[in-house]
Amino acid sequence: MLLGFSTVSLYKTHPTISRETFAIFRSIGCNVIQLMCLTEEDILKLITEITVEDLAGFEYVVLHAPTANINVSTLELLQRAQNIFHFQAIVIHPSEIENWEIFSRFDLPISIENMDWKQERGKYVDSLQNIFEKIDAKMVLDVNHCFTNDPSLLLAKQMTDEFGPRISQIHLSGFETGHEMLFKTKQIEIMDAIANKELPIIIESECETIQDAQNEFAYVKNYLFGV
Repeated sequence: MLLGFSTVSLYKTHPTISRETFAIFRSIGCNVIQLMCLTEEDILKLITEITVEDLAGFEYVVLHAPTANINVSTLELLQRAQNIFHFQAIVIHPSEIENWEIFSRFDLPISIENMDWKQERGKYVDSLQNIFEKIDAKMVLDVNHCFTNDPSLLLAKQMTDEFGPRISQIHLSGFETGHEMLFKTKQIEIMDAIANKELPIIIESECETIQDAQNEFAYVKNYLFGV
């Protein structure tokens, strides 16, 4: 079982890049963590203030790149971070990227995330196929994003069928207007859309408190794994 949180889940109360945030998720029982770098400044903070030892105890560590304005300078910072931490994946939102050629200049474990209803590109199978023709990368299957585009979640099955070997991790959260907590929405159909529970699963539910995060982790863990 590989299950944990994205640091963005506590962004309302704790910095996304901080030893305190890492320690909270470690204490909850997470063995997976996604470091959400909202800006280039966050990547620089990661490089200059955080050490490999600060992430001890996590079996799967992912960096989520900024969601907009990715350019050569951003990729240079990501490469510096990768050289230090050796992330299993670096997650990229494809919706605003125009020039995929720049990625070929770097040695990064890129994983492309499917997009939600608010974006123009990367939402459906054909759009992702077009992207993967431009870049050889893994994929993140975000089932919340699938749900926003198709509440029947047939889209999640289509993506699993089409990109199965490419999928490196799962993003999970409830949906009412954004990334709600599943222990409150009780949307088990979103969790049921996960076809391969052996993949690392990253909870992206936005939690108001540490107790909320503990409750969310326990709820998801019990439903998916019966423990």
